[in-house]
Amino acid sequence: MTATDGDLLRQVERARLGDPEAARLLVEALHPQVIRIVRSHLPVRAAEEDLAQDIFVKLFARLDQYQERSGVPFEHWVSRLAVRTCLDALRAERRRPE
Repeated sequence: MTATDGDLLRQVERARLGDPEAARLLVEALHPQVIRIVRSHLPVRAAEEDLAQDIFVKLFARLDQYQERSGVPFEHWVSRLAVRTCLDALRAERRRPE
């Protein structure tokens, strides 16, 4: 599913209001981007879906913190959240090696 930034922003507003269909559409639209980021920042591929799920949990928990800015797409906010979550996972992995 390819969504324009305007479509994503409409889905964000609907998801903020608790619309489960809008949340599902956001996950569908953003999943390829999130998985690409996870794969590029996480050496252990076995946990990539778990980490992607953690990213989406954080995304929906912090959705009310997102503020639209002119010229900055919603995807940038999601990318930043995804990269930070991956880096946190890498730090945690280094602290507790198997």
